[in-house]
Amino acid sequence: MDSGIFILLIAQGPCFALWAVLSFRAVFQIRAIAASRSGQMFPGPVSFLSAMGVWLKDPSHRLTRGLWTLSLLGTMAPSLVIAFETGGVE
Repeated sequence: MDSGIFILLIAQGPCFALWAVLSFRAVFQIRAIAASRSGQMFPGPVSFLSAMGVWLKDPSHRLTRGLWTLSLLGTMAPSLVIAFETGGVE
């Protein structure tokens, strides 16, 4: 394995871990919004989807959304570099 590929894969690990943490955080935040709006402890899927719209538009969750997007791109970038480098994946 080429050392450049190895370094890219090592860099991908922390980005994926950050993405996973932020994804769980987002789901719990959306569930909390849905629960507070519906008044039920376990809101249904329709409540969850409407709460997702609120979460996507709410400026107080802007940092979480931005970090989530950057960590997603950071997870995808090494794979794209490896796949599209000259010579490709052999």
